[in-house]
Amino acid sequence: MAVSLLVLGAVALVFAVFVQSRATDTAERAVPIDPNNAGPDTVLAEAARVDISTPIRPASLTGLGYHPEGESLATMKPRGENLSANAFVGLLSRGETPERIHYYVMDAAGRGGSQTGAVDVGATTGTTVYAPVTGAVTAIRPDPMVENANIIEIKPDANPDVRVSVALVRSDGEAGVNDYVTAGTTELGTIADSAEVLDPQLSSYTTDAGNHVTVSVSKTG
Repeated sequence: MAVSLLVLGAVALVFAVFVQSRATDTAERAVPIDPNNAGPDTVLAEAARVDISTPIRPASLTGLGYHPEGESLATMKPRGENLSANAFVGLLSRGETPERIHYYVMDAAGRGGSQTGAVDVGATTGTTVYAPVTGAVTAIRPDPMVENANIIEIKPDANPDVRVSVALVRSDGEAGVNDYVTAGTTELGTIADSAEVLDPQLSSYTTDAGNHVTVSVSKTG
């Protein structure tokens, strides 16, 4: 009996390692969005009745990572497959899509708020950043995390009671305050080199330095 149990235990262990290996291999081979099936305004998530489009062209994406960023942010409902297999977020997710979106839910790292309160959208520094929603720019302020980078705030047409923020943008007048922007079309600037002064968490899920912009949705008032 003891020998049989040992054999069964060994078989189970081998099977578990095989499954984990296959899962890891799949995650490593998965691209954030399949550029062959995605448009420039592919929707990544929904928050507060607002669709959030990718601010980076699908072919330039290096990774998508959701994380908490404070209690004031609206919870995003991601689209696509959760590669981190977080069961709770799986309940919120819209599931696999024709664009084959793949994302991670990163460790909270001591931050409060919803697990999907913000999303880091990765690409190499200097990559063009586009508006993630259609609406009017209400503010452009210095990003306290990175010198010469800005946070751009947009009032979306879909819900004027919230603001969509795009952080870590190096902007040089591409879009100014009160300018009207269109999701996936209007250029906001380029990705700042945050990896030069920070250790981006997204780098744990990509093969590069983890540079990115961070998109979040907050309520006004």
